[in-house]
Amino acid sequence: MSQPPLLPQIKKIVYLMLENRSLDNLLGWLYAGDEQPAVVFPHKSNPKFNGLRPQTFFNLDANGEKIFVQPIGDDVWKNYQAIPWADPFESMLHPFTDDPRPPYNPWKGVMNQFFGGVQTIDRMPTSESGSPPMLGFFNDYYYSMQTEWKGHDILWTYTPQQLPVINHLAKQFAVSDCWFASVPSNTNPNRAYSICGTSIGRSSNQNIHAVEQFNIPTIFNYLTQAKKNWGIYYEREWQGNQCYTTYTFPQIQAAQQDNEVAPLAQFFGHAKAGTLPQFSYLEPKWTSVFPFDQGSDYHPPSAPSNGGEQFLQQVYEAVRNSPDWHDTLLIVSFDEHGGTYDHVAPAWGAINPDGLHGENFFDFDLFGARVPTILISPYVPTRSVFRPPETSHYPFDHTSFVKTLLQWAGIDLSTVNLGKRMPQAPTFEGVFVDHVVNDGTINFASPPLSAMSGVPDGSHPAGSRANLLELLEGIPVVASRVLLAQHHSADALNAAVARYREDPAQFDAALGNQR
Repeated sequence: MSQPPLLPQIKKIVYLMLENRSLDNLLGWLYAGDEQPAVVFPHKSNPKFNGLRPQTFFNLDANGEKIFVQPIGDDVWKNYQAIPWADPFESMLHPFTDDPRPPYNPWKGVMNQFFGGVQTIDRMPTSESGSPPMLGFFNDYYYSMQTEWKGHDILWTYTPQQLPVINHLAKQFAVSDCWFASVPSNTNPNRAYSICGTSIGRSSNQNIHAVEQFNIPTIFNYLTQAKKNWGIYYEREWQGNQCYTTYTFPQIQAAQQDNEVAPLAQFFGHAKAGTLPQFSYLEPKWTSVFPFDQGSDYHPPSAPSNGGEQFLQQVYEAVRNSPDWHDTLLIVSFDEHGGTYDHVAPAWGAINPDGLHGENFFDFDLFGARVPTILISPYVPTRSVFRPPETSHYPFDHTSFVKTLLQWAGIDLSTVNLGKRMPQAPTFEGVFVDHVVNDGTINFASPPLSAMSGVPDGSHPAGSRANLLELLEGIPVVASRVLLAQHHSADALNAAVARYREDPAQFDAALGNQR
């Protein structure tokens, strides 16, 4: 017998996945002091939000001295909102010998952040290694020493006053303190889990430019079969005249039919007119040409107050002010922690979705770090914190979104081929009530920041940030990354850009042959 669809009060879902921040990094001080959530789910779970506490969590330096996790100081905040200042390692291990960040060490990466400490790990941890102590973030980041803070900035965290938009939304609606990335690694595997339920054995991006494809079924294919209309909306082309999502997951193209893939302006137009599709999937502007192109995705080393916060507020207000608001759910999440600190150890025992193994025989049995996930709807009580139902054997991860979305669409999971983890994942419908309880009125108080305050200066041998942005105008993200990485003088870069503009297809083909 088929089950009734989940969340019948929700007719439209908008999903925004942002980039590379842990829960502690953005929301660790959400409920500081004596203030606590008004509602927790399950109702008998811990009434306190699992966030940060002063002088409690730490990593160790080379001498074994404690470096405490703490809020970003006001003196730093006034001048440097881009914290951490350098982009931390985000792959499971460090596979790319051409990474410009010295020194190359194959054991640097997420597993070292979780299991390292004073010493760097020298082998792949397994479940026999026990629970991750979460003491290696400083060790993993300290290699760079690119700032006056000697790596301490990896343990600095934002306060609600510094990032009012995401913190206001988390407190006005429902935030999870038990939502983990699907893989202890970087963007592509985790986004694959959020769209396909598996990364088909890939435990890290396959190359430093993150250009690869997962030729497997997606949620969009199954939504089309269920006659749910959808749209994918993006800020900038990624590769091959496509946005990141449609390029990286090519089977989406077979499901387009009457659905749309369009620039973000189309989404905002739909929201204003009350014509949102049943499922809207949003891509932010990627912080892509480090450090020249400030994005709206929160990705380090961007200053989230200037890009991500403004974009998130714009998306929220578009949904909140839409005629569709009364029956819409906006989900905000992050793909992975991106090397930023979180104190909660992810659990072993994750289900390997297809029996494949990753690098160094990783068995996909460890979740990634916690990431912020917020549920925004008039049916969500204010100041809610949610965890998996008491009956679940697993924490939330990105397959929880896949499962909830499919069951909301009335799709029989036995007809779906999106891996073995997704059917066992907990769903989050218990957070919602059956009547409107939240009008969504928020007064976003923004700190006085200049447009580019705290953004890395973007020094590059080929020219200034402004000149480079002008030179690369209209060139897709991946091509821009490669051109900047390969050409370090103004003459060489200008000539390479000219060659690219003469024949972009030839450039893309050559890049594809490098994968």
